[in-house]
Amino acid sequence: MVAAVLIAAALLPFIFVRTMPAKAPCVNNLRQLDGAKQQWALENRKTTNDVPTLDDVRPFLHHALACPEGGSYVLGKVDALPKCSIGGLYHTLQ
Repeated sequence: MVAAVLIAAALLPFIFVRTMPAKAPCVNNLRQLDGAKQQWALENRKTTNDVPTLDDVRPFLHHALACPEGGSYVLGKVDALPKCSIGGLYHTLQ
């Protein structure tokens, strides 16, 4: 029991360091997707309940966006923040 706690405590910093580099690129991608979604809605006279596809917002992005850890992005309704399928603390736009 004590050994398991010690091992978990020793591994926690390595897990944290591994996920931190993916935070900034993923959150930045989510911000860009949200901006593209808002621009799409404005230019196409959409309401907050409309749901764009990635193909709809692609013209408003400078390049294709991909999660650095292989997650997929879900745009959702215009008034909702886009999400990464990985989610959690490091793949969430707030």
